[in-house]
Amino acid sequence: MTTSEHSSQTRLGNGHGWQPKIISSPPQAEATDQAPQAPVSSPFSDAGAKALLEAVADPVFVVGKDGTIVEFHRPKDSEFMLCSEPVLGQRLRDLLPAQTAQMATHYLEKAFRSKQPQTFTFHYVLPGRLRVYEMRLSVCSATEAIAVMRDITDRDLLEKEIVESSNRVQARIGQDLHDGLGQHLTGITFLSKALERKLVTRELPEAEEAAEIGRLVLGALSQTRNLARGLFPVELQSNGLVPCLKQLGTTVEELFQICCELDLDEEISITDADASMHLFRLAQEAINNAVKHGKAKSVSITLRPDGDRLLLRVEDDGHGFPAEGAKGQGLGLRIMNYRAQKIGGSLEISPGETTGTRVTCTFPYPDELS
Repeated sequence: MTTSEHSSQTRLGNGHGWQPKIISSPPQAEATDQAPQAPVSSPFSDAGAKALLEAVADPVFVVGKDGTIVEFHRPKDSEFMLCSEPVLGQRLRDLLPAQTAQMATHYLEKAFRSKQPQTFTFHYVLPGRLRVYEMRLSVCSATEAIAVMRDITDRDLLEKEIVESSNRVQARIGQDLHDGLGQHLTGITFLSKALERKLVTRELPEAEEAAEIGRLVLGALSQTRNLARGLFPVELQSNGLVPCLKQLGTTVEELFQICCELDLDEEISITDADASMHLFRLAQEAINNAVKHGKAKSVSITLRPDGDRLLLRVEDDGHGFPAEGAKGQGLGLRIMNYRAQKIGGSLEISPGETTGTRVTCTFPYPDELS
């Protein structure tokens, strides 16, 4: 172990917000013949902290409130190229690419502001290959936070395959509904209309029943087309996100018979097809959860600027999110988090102002998504 590594590990164990704790013995009675008990060391003594750091396979930082790196521990077998000497005393924005540094600063400020741990993912180029890292930030004092960086490249590839597989299946089903069932229903509509005309010509009372059949088939055709659009929103590439969110609102009202309010900034234009798809699917999943789990009678979709970022929010008036689901263990929520992270955003699920659930995704402006 080099001198710099040893000193870095020691500082992480006994300074900058992570103080070793000593469990003292109870106060000694005034009149007793018993010898005073020796203090009992906490497991987080210098030796314990040093052993803990050596057991961690991920790089660990202590970062100041202004983004300055105060401490740094790099495992011996880590592929991360930074060493202690050139890192200590520098700011995140000086070491990371501009977009990644902006993201790290955003979550660092959010961690200090909310006093809650924050997690985000970013890409980092190692010699000859691109790796995906997850950074976890947790405030450890009034001026410093601990950051743990984990290589999640393999996990990211698996999550990407799950999402892409889901998109392919939905697209195939959407096309089948449109080209298969949709065409059959269109044919039945023409046949029922022709039957209605014949019955009217013969002045038979069954003409009204034939007309009713035609109206029901038209309703089924409309629902089929709405389902196909939801599963395979081809308009995203040609029309953009805002028109598709409007169509989603119309589809929700027709399919679920609930009210859907829209607050969409028409000036927001997201040309990145992947980002538009992730945001559309995220809103779609949030609405499905509101109807299925929350039994909502109304939902609202909001897309607007939020400071130096953009905000997509889905809010409902349902029963609220199940406690076990809010922990993010379900596949649907994991995919929603994945979609938010893939566009450099964050996902937050919280109770609504009066009732129901609020799902909020904040993400960079369109020109920063590429």
